[in-house]
Amino acid sequence: MTNSRRQVLAMLSAAVIGSAGCIKTTNEPSEEWTPDPERLRWRYETQGRVPSSPVLSEGQLYVGSFDGYLRSLDPTTGTLDWKFETDGEVTTDPAVQNDVVYFGSRDHNLYAVDTDGNKRWQFETGDGIFGSTPSVSGRTVYVGSGDSHIYAIDAESGTEHWSFETDDGVFSGPIVSDGTVYVGSRDSSLYALGATDGELIWKYTAGDSVDRSVAIDGSRIFFGSKDEHIYALNRNDGGLLWSRETEDGVNSSPAVFDGTIYFGDWIGKFYALDASTGDVRWTSEKPSGPINHDPVIVDGVVYVGDALGNLHAFDAFSGEHHWNYRTGNAVQSTPVFTDDTIYFGSNDGYFYAITR
Repeated sequence: MTNSRRQVLAMLSAAVIGSAGCIKTTNEPSEEWTPDPERLRWRYETQGRVPSSPVLSEGQLYVGSFDGYLRSLDPTTGTLDWKFETDGEVTTDPAVQNDVVYFGSRDHNLYAVDTDGNKRWQFETGDGIFGSTPSVSGRTVYVGSGDSHIYAIDAESGTEHWSFETDDGVFSGPIVSDGTVYVGSRDSSLYALGATDGELIWKYTAGDSVDRSVAIDGSRIFFGSKDEHIYALNRNDGGLLWSRETEDGVNSSPAVFDGTIYFGDWIGKFYALDASTGDVRWTSEKPSGPINHDPVIVDGVVYVGDALGNLHAFDAFSGEHHWNYRTGNAVQSTPVFTDDTIYFGSNDGYFYAITR
């Protein structure tokens, strides 16, 4: 990346790079900004940033916030059903299975609460759970911690099955597929571990931190790194299939759709690459601000947020920019959808419901 482009990134007043390696933004929304009333269905105010991606399950929305709460909201009205308090910022996305919500907090704990907001159990790790979204497979919950470990925890009792130590903090959310756990670490490596015993199957080392989750498509696995590359590996043995240099570090989990992978980088460039070869299908610099979370594709449209407070919608095939919806601060939350509504959080402290 050129020095001039680095200067542009450095001058973004809304975002600075924090010690944990994540983009941090101010909590205060712009006094001159108001949400678009034509598209806004409702918004719910928290007392902190909302980088957590929501989960919609059985007619309820679950979302975390920097104010230390996990909340359950009514998706139609935005009214609060209940909230569960922790002693740290909740930046992970929740996971819901069998009427239990699993989520991590920077207070070092993984929590399991029922869908009425009652605590089932909590499991303490040695450091904060910064961005590692829990993955539930069968009767086991998998999560990473800033203490450099990946944990496998009994989903019903909260007892530890096994743990695996890496050489740095684990901010990546584990992905479980066909008996294997795939998870990145800030030690620059992607790990493939046995889901039942935590034994190392293979390890691939990139040039810098691997802080976001992988995407899997058949026999291939895709992930980005802060070394300014996106990688495609053989998921069975970790062999490199291809890599593609980006203009800045990648702190975005790729999304795969119809033979194409989609992701953004920290300078704000968005990419669509051929999943088989890594060849560029299209790129866009429309987001303009750093992309620090994960795109999602729904009905042929790619949705992604940026650090300047926008949620963007692109045509997945052509890259045409359809629209953007502005909030008062960075959008690091991956949206979820109903037939007529999009739900997502913003670092302006609000959780939004807008028309599709």
